[in-house]
Amino acid sequence: MENYASKPIMFILLTLVSFIQFAFILRFLFEIMRVNFYNPVSQIIVKITDPILKPMRVIPLYIGRVDIIIILIATSITALKIYIPYSFSSFEFSLNTLVLISFGKFLDEALTILWWSVIIGAVGSWFMSYTKHPLFSLIDELCEPLYIPIRRILPATAGIDFSPIILLVFINLTQMILIPPIFHLARIL
Repeated sequence: MENYASKPIMFILLTLVSFIQFAFILRFLFEIMRVNFYNPVSQIIVKITDPILKPMRVIPLYIGRVDIIIILIATSITALKIYIPYSFSSFEFSLNTLVLISFGKFLDEALTILWWSVIIGAVGSWFMSYTKHPLFSLIDELCEPLYIPIRRILPATAGIDFSPIILLVFINLTQMILIPPIFHLARIL
């Protein structure tokens, strides 16, 4: 069903779904890292995700800090993001495959957001105005819980913090080790 109007429609749908998915992944990361929800950026994410999240939280499903409802919603939105381009063609795949690929893609994108947060935080720390903006303080709150265990292991150095570099390596290794088996399992199903 590829015609003149399908590409712009698909672009708009994918953009909207990607934005909502990004908001839910951020909400997931904010809750795990326990960032300040009074930050203006956090408030925007809460206002975007609450209309979908509140009705689903009738039964609270938590494992430690991890909110399973957010994972389910973000995986469902990721599944929609994956399904939309194929809905305009005759390509079909099983629901099991779609769910596994969506979960793997959700994890991959959450780790990618963390990776970019570390990069932005490291580069932003070189500038004085960095500490004043709410976005950068949010990035610090998001990354700081991940830096603490690394800083405990690393010896103190004179003015140079190597924890962001080690965290970036760890995030990339996690993506390389965790994500491909999920996609491989989806291929088998």
